[in-house]
Amino acid sequence: MPSSLKVLGVLSLLCCSPLSISKTTSPVTLQIRPITCMVKIAGELCKMTARVKWQSSTEQDLCLFQEEQKLACWENTQKVTEQFQITLAKTMLFTLKNNNDDVLAKQVIELHSSVNEGYRRKLKSDWSVF
Repeated sequence: MPSSLKVLGVLSLLCCSPLSISKTTSPVTLQIRPITCMVKIAGELCKMTARVKWQSSTEQDLCLFQEEQKLACWENTQKVTEQFQITLAKTMLFTLKNNNDDVLAKQVIELHSSVNEGYRRKLKSDWSVF
C-alpha cells in the first residue's frame, strides 16, 4: 500500500504541476471574412470587401500583406477591425508581419469560379439508339 501511495503522489505532482502544462497559444490571431471569392469564369478578377480582424495579447507594430503587397500598417495597436477593398486574381495568402518581417498570423482567401475555363467533357451523347 505505501508504494502505491508514493506512485499516486508522484503522478498527481506531474499532472498538476505548472511545469508540465504547456500552453501553445498564438500571441496574434487574424480573421478575414469572407474566406472565398466567387467569379463567373475562371481567370476573371474578383473584387470584394473583406472584413479584417486581428488581435494581440500586447500592443505591437504590425502590417497586413496580400502576398507581397502591403495593405495597411498599425503602430502600438492591440486590436483592429477594419474593412478593405481587395482584388484577387487567384487564391492568395494574407499575412500579418512585424517590423522584422516575421509572419505572426496568416490566412488564405480562396478564389472559385462557377464555370471552369478548361474543356468540359459531356457526360452523355447527343444521340440514342432507343
